[in-house]
Amino acid sequence: MLAFLHTANAIYLFAYLVRDILWLRVLMVAAMLCMLPFYYCCAATPMYEAISWQSLFIAVNVVQIGLLIYERRPVRLEDDEQRLYDDIFSALSPREFAKLLALSERKHAAEGETLLKQDEPVEQLALISSGSASVELDGRHIAVVEPGQFIGEMGFLTEQNASASVTARVPLDYRAWPADKLRKLLRDQPEVHVKIHGILGADLVEKLRREGFSAAHPSKLMDLYRSGELE
Repeated sequence: MLAFLHTANAIYLFAYLVRDILWLRVLMVAAMLCMLPFYYCCAATPMYEAISWQSLFIAVNVVQIGLLIYERRPVRLEDDEQRLYDDIFSALSPREFAKLLALSERKHAAEGETLLKQDEPVEQLALISSGSASVELDGRHIAVVEPGQFIGEMGFLTEQNASASVTARVPLDYRAWPADKLRKLLRDQPEVHVKIHGILGADLVEKLRREGFSAAHPSKLMDLYRSGELE
């Protein structure tokens, strides 16, 4: 019976050396299975309490293994979704991107339609698929938003009212994420939260560069970021 004990401890040791959580749980289950015959035969009478606890631990790990395998199953994306992933969201895993995509809605805006109003709450984060939009601050045109760029990202990040208005220059298509649902997703998944903030930050930097601000002016960039002058 000592052979089962030594085998289990060797598997435990190896399990603590692996970095993949799936294989860690698989090895833990294997080690605990080896402990069951030891608990049954090592004493004059079977150690049923230890066997019961060990069986419970095995059941919990088996469920978690099933969930991990489910999470890692291949993700199938449509051609346009794959391009969107490759161009903008490649920092996310395919499964993370699929969850993000599931929250979005395809929308269309007619020419002249207002997508965002200055000094009003930002209720959605939008990403232009085709067409372009004009950004206006106090009625003054300050920028153009084109395909592959976000609308309302500063208001979404800061949870403040929009600092500028955005109007469709031509008919445009875009994806929209309800702000409340997206914030909940990011709260529930800290790793995705960090990645999305990085993606939105890169979008802001690109807009600043297009408006004539170079990396040589970090103080100006940070002032704009804090004040929310650029949506």
